[in-house]
This record gives sequence, structure tokens and C-alpha cells, in this order.
Amino acid sequence: MVPWRQSASLILLANRQVNNSHGKSLFDYSTLLLKRSPKMRFAPDISAFPGGKLDPCDLSMEWPKYLSSSINIDRFSKKNADIYKDIDHPYPGLVFRLCAIRETFEETGLLLVKSHTSSNSHYSTILNLPNNIIEQWRDKIRHDASQFIVMCKEIQIEPDVNSLFEWCQYLAAAVAKVRFDTIFYIAALSNTHSYSIAHDDHETVSADWLGPDIAMNGYHKNSINFLPPQVYELSRLANFRKLSNLIEYLSKCKNNSEHQIKRMLGVCYKIPEAMIIVMPGDEYYPLDASFTTPILSSNKTLKDFDSKIQNRLVMMNKGDNRKWEIHCKDGNENRENQLGVKPLTDGWEKL
Repeated sequence: MVPWRQSASLILLANRQVNNSHGKSLFDYSTLLLKRSPKMRFAPDISAFPGGKLDPCDLSMEWPKYLSSSINIDRFSKKNADIYKDIDHPYPGLVFRLCAIRETFEETGLLLVKSHTSSNSHYSTILNLPNNIIEQWRDKIRHDASQFIVMCKEIQIEPDVNSLFEWCQYLAAAVAKVRFDTIFYIAALSNTHSYSIAHDDHETVSADWLGPDIAMNGYHKNSINFLPPQVYELSRLANFRKLSNLIEYLSKCKNNSEHQIKRMLGVCYKIPEAMIIVMPGDEYYPLDASFTTPILSSNKTLKDFDSKIQNRLVMMNKGDNRKWEIHCKDGNENRENQLGVKPLTDGWEKL
């Protein structure tokens, strides 16, 4: 048994035409962000990607039997993500994809399904169902997650697990009140009409499609709140202005047998000036970092923490706008297949 909670999250992307009411974006796509209820014990009032914790029903062997006739089920047996190695299941890549799709449906009413063309496509399709049918099944699944496969069989659809690309994995740092180990997937929608997002009024209270730069501008203007993983991942998306370029990159990763999704555990330093979360690769990342590493206190200044190679988030202790900032320096700019995080302080327009 692992000492943390396992979960899956979905970074759902669509052509930015789905919403153009938030100003001009530098990106040709938007991402779906949900605002969590202020009543939630974990991350109240925080905007996040859809997702949630793994449920025993996601591990049911009914799923491989149900899906094996239409997909290459064996591709999901690869343990190419650290989180896959922590569960006893022949198809761990299937398990967490089902979790991400189920949770997205619960929270938004958007159901990613396999279509006639999706098996050979890098894009996902949303099932168009009457609102009363969506609400009926969302309510059932919210109270009993095992109803997800019942729904799929009854309305004769299959979750589009093939369209989800592995992206990253986070084990929450010690600063988090609840420790989740989360794998993030990316899925891109094939059509561009406005999707009807029905937040559940339980876990989430609003939803919106935002370009990565629009979302981060809102964060710095205090109109939207993020936890460090959202700040970090929206910054990583800054490497891809066009959705087609991102899909091309993800496809190369998918076809690379050596590509691995490593667990990222941030280590927290509390200094007089700021809180620092150092990520793997940072010169100040402890060699013995583990889940039990506590918040580390130091009397050093922020200048003392300066280094040639940085991979960290920094929040100042004082000031009117206390926000996480990405600090990233890489001594080797020519490494292949690296998603170098671009510093937000330089302005997204310079990317």
C-alpha cells in the first residue's frame, strides 16, 4: 500500500473558438478549468483541471473484457509511468485513463467516447447526449462509481482511452494538506463548437475554457486561484503555441519506447523571504528526497538560493500579490525532448 492517495487528472484542450470572451490569446487552443467549491475540504476555491481519486471500480477486470474487442488492450500493460508500478493490475495504463474520463464526466458532463474515426486519430470526441440523460447518469456515478461501466454498456458506448496522452505525474509536496499522487493526461477535442459544461454544484461551481496565457494573466490579477501543479503545467504548455505542435510532440513520446513519466515530488524550503518548492533537477533538490521529507527551514536569503540550474516555484512572504512564480534555468539548452518551463516574469508575448 502506498502512503498517499492515487488520482488522475485530464488536461482537456480544444480550439480556442470555443470561447473568445476573455481577450486575445497567443495560443490557438484553450484548456478546460474548473473552479472547486468553497465547501471542499481539499483545495477550496481553487481552479484546476478535471480529475479525481482512483476508485476500485476503475480496476475492475470487466473493463478489459468490455474493451478488448475494439482496442489494442496490450498497449496499456506498459509500466511507462511510475504510478503504474504501484498498482497490481495487468493494464495500469487503462485503469488511470478510465479514472480520468469518469471523473471528467462526473465534474463536467463531458464524456469522451470512441467514435468510428477515433481509433486512428489523435483527437477525442464528446458524446452528444440529452441533458436529462447526462444528469441522470452523473448523479448515479457520483454516488456509485461502478455505475460508469453500467452506463457505458446500457447506452452502448466506449470511453476513448486511446486518445489520452500521458503528460506528467505529481506527488504533492509536504506543503499540501492532502497528499495525492496524480498522473496528468492530455486530450484534444476534434471539433470546435461550444461544449455545454455543466458543473456539478457539488465539487465544482463554475467552468471555463481559457488559453494558457489568459489563465495565467487571471492568476496574477487575482481573478483565478491555482495550486503549484496548475501554475507549473500551464507554464509548460507555453512551449506549444499551436495545438497541432503539442499533439505532434505527444505522438512522438507515445511512439518512443524509452519515454517514461517520472514521479515529480517538490521539496519545500521555508526561508524568511519566501516559500520555495524545488523540483527534481534543481541544484538545491535533496539527493535523499522522499515522501516523508518535511518542509525544510533555512535562514538563507533568496539570493543565497540562486544557482545556475533551477527548477522551482517561489512565493514571496510579503506583498499584495503573493503568487507562485516559476524560476527555471537550464545549463544545457540543447537537450532533446525536454519541456523547459519558460519563466513567466519575462512575459508570455516573448515566448
